[in-house]
Amino acid sequence: MDSPEAEAVTGRRIGPRPLTDSAFERRFSDARERLIALCGSLVGAQDAEDIVQDVYLVARSRLNQLRDVAAFDGWLRRIAINRCYEHHRRRSRLTALVGDLTARFSERDLDLRELVERLPPRERTIVVLHYGHGYRLDEIAEMLSLSHTNVRSIVARTRRRLAAAWGESDR
Repeated sequence: MDSPEAEAVTGRRIGPRPLTDSAFERRFSDARERLIALCGSLVGAQDAEDIVQDVYLVARSRLNQLRDVAAFDGWLRRIAINRCYEHHRRRSRLTALVGDLTARFSERDLDLRELVERLPPRERTIVVLHYGHGYRLDEIAEMLSLSHTNVRSIVARTRRRLAAAWGESDR
């Protein structure tokens, strides 16, 4: 089953590139809006499109490093998160990690958003991925190369701190 027909059906190649060019384009196109939403919540909507374009170029150039086609979406998310971290380092500034979610918040929730923005980058990322994008803790652990236990404890600790700080802001 090493024929071009098999490759077209499975999207796999024998050798260094696991996806055909057309399969890569199709899969990236399918993931593009989700990547823009993810990057938008991590660095702000104004920079999300540029970062996703960078993700495309990096993924295209490193496609031979993708070992399992089934992991393509997670692989893209990991590249996107890394690019967002690099964006923060390059710009040496903190931006709202919950960017486009602001429109969904009530006035009281805006206070919470401000508290989330003050969190350290790793904690912000985990909170935004879990509560803002609905990722499970095990998915976040895999994306960030952390243990599930570590992510779970960071979420619990951050929730306690946010709850305490939010309670103080109501007084």
